[in-house]
Amino acid sequence: MKDQLNTLGKLAAIRQMRVRQMLGRVQYQRNLCQRYRNNISGLGRLSEYVGGAETGLHRLNQQQYKTNLYKMIDLQRRELATAEEHLERLQNDLLRAMRSEKALEQFIDAKSDEWNRELVRQEQKIQDAMASQSWWRGTGT
Repeated sequence: MKDQLNTLGKLAAIRQMRVRQMLGRVQYQRNLCQRYRNNISGLGRLSEYVGGAETGLHRLNQQQYKTNLYKMIDLQRRELATAEEHLERLQNDLLRAMRSEKALEQFIDAKSDEWNRELVRQEQKIQDAMASQSWWRGTGT
C-alpha cells in the first residue's frame, strides 16, 4: 500500500507539472490574442488618418497606404481568430487536465485515509494483544 501511495504521489506530481505547463501556454496564448487586438486597434487608428492630398501622386500614395493598412488589419483579424480558436482548445485541455488532477488527488486522499485506518487497526490489534497477555499473566499468578 505504501508503494502504491508513493507511485500515486509521483503520478500526481507529474500531472501537477503538466497543469502548470498548460497554464503557461494558456497565458501565452491570451497575451498573443491581446497583441493581435492591439495591432488591429493601432492599424485602425492609422487608417483613420487623413493627410493633405495636394497632388494626384499624394492621393495615390495615400490610397495605396490605406489599402495596405486594410490588408494588414484583415490579416491580423484572421490571425486573431486562429489564435482565439487555439486558446479555446488549450483552455479545454487545461480544464480536462485539472479535472483529472483533482480526481487523482481525491483518489490519493482516499487511499491515504485507508492506509491510515489500516495502521490504526494494526496498532489497536497490538495493544489488544498486549492487554490480553497482561491480563492472562495477572490471572495466572
